[in-house]
Amino acid sequence: MKKTGDGNGFRPHPALLALLDLLLALLILLVYAFFQYGLPALRPAPPVQPSPTVSAPTQAPVSQETPPPEEDNRNPWQIRFAEHFTEETVRTDHSYTSPNVSVTLETVTVGEGRNQIVYHVADIYVASPENFCTYTANNELRYYSVQDAMEMDRDSGAIVSISGDQYSYQGNGFLVRNGQVYKKGYAYCDICVLFDDGRIEMYRPDSYNVDELLEQGAVQVWNFGPSLLDENGQPYESYSVSTAVSFPNPRSALGYYEPGHYCFVVVDGRQEEYSKGMTIPELAQVFQDLGCVSAYNLDGGGSALMLFNHERYSRQSNGADRELGDILLIKEIEE
Repeated sequence: MKKTGDGNGFRPHPALLALLDLLLALLILLVYAFFQYGLPALRPAPPVQPSPTVSAPTQAPVSQETPPPEEDNRNPWQIRFAEHFTEETVRTDHSYTSPNVSVTLETVTVGEGRNQIVYHVADIYVASPENFCTYTANNELRYYSVQDAMEMDRDSGAIVSISGDQYSYQGNGFLVRNGQVYKKGYAYCDICVLFDDGRIEMYRPDSYNVDELLEQGAVQVWNFGPSLLDENGQPYESYSVSTAVSFPNPRSALGYYEPGHYCFVVVDGRQEEYSKGMTIPELAQVFQDLGCVSAYNLDGGGSALMLFNHERYSRQSNGADRELGDILLIKEIEE
């Protein structure tokens, strides 16, 4: 047998080496394939991706049962004029407010010198027709009965008051005070009627039926006049008054806007360099400017006055309170 080599030992044949290399490569491939595809459990698991967090639906807080709204015990006028009333009684030098009454006073000056005119306006809201009433001298219905105006104001519990129509000096006409009939005749002047629903209506002489007005709920009927505004709230073209009344004088008058809303106006007069007074057309213009739908002239001259908080608010021409037959007033209703 022929030996090959360099004499130092056995030397593999190159073909054998190539075959061994091929077998080794196949073994490596088999091992790789075995671990890669044959043993999935031994493969490293892919990284676990965190599952998206799903929030549970938000539960609405369980609310306590809503208590029923408080019952509104206010009457229609209290609701309609709510912005003018206050929960507590509040008095100032020029106003009064409570749950049932609102009175705001303003003094207006126009002109200057000998032509200057000063008048006072009381803007009035009430919760009931009973807040608007009259007080007769000595709290009675009697011919020629008179009483000091300041005393009547205090005795009646008035918040604000003005002179009335001097009913106690009137021998005829249709006169009602606080629902009590004093006279059931026909007047020779315009009459002013306050009904129990708060309406105020004016009637020309002989244009009304006494019994019908009483059936409709007339609670106050005043005889003096004249009526100052027509059915459109405009001054009349002319007024039927005596010559003495036609001149500038102190005035007292009532204005009407709607049921529950009224105003009193008193004009100071016969006081040189302070206030000369007004004519009837001038007085009517005041009420038109105020926005009243109707207005009525009451007893003026030395009787014209306005009292507020039991104090004199206007300045009477005779410098002192005159004894009167009645006053118109706003007051709280006694419980």
